[in-house]
Amino acid sequence: MANDTLQTPAQGQICRSMAGLGNYNYAADGRSGVAALAGNLRGGVHFRQIGEFRDLGDGRSEGEFEHMFVTEDGSTLWTRDKSWGVAVPGTDYIVGGAAYTVVEGTGEFQDFKGTFRSWGTFAPKEGKAILRYEGQICRPA
Repeated sequence: MANDTLQTPAQGQICRSMAGLGNYNYAADGRSGVAALAGNLRGGVHFRQIGEFRDLGDGRSEGEFEHMFVTEDGSTLWTRDKSWGVAVPGTDYIVGGAAYTVVEGTGEFQDFKGTFRSWGTFAPKEGKAILRYEGQICRPA
């Protein structure tokens, strides 16, 4: 793990920044797919929707996903996610994001816990999305 991604907070934890971009491509089913990742989370991710999106009215919706991130060195990070979206009036686009809660990790993610976030633009008819990740996850020192 690169040294610039670690910091040691006063509470005795080692934390890792989760900053970067994801270029998402949905499978034909519209409920799963893969993404290429850049930033300090370089590698790829497989995602799948769990259940159906819930319509909250006014063009807003929310749903749940699972992600399996795999970095260039083979480390893995599994998350369970709460996603949200808002339809952009007059377009086929959705602006949205997610909160990714760590379920399990291996390699450089061993023993890390926490939640990080993303936000970006989705193009459902094209099966594509661009997301920006931010936040940090931590493990005991």
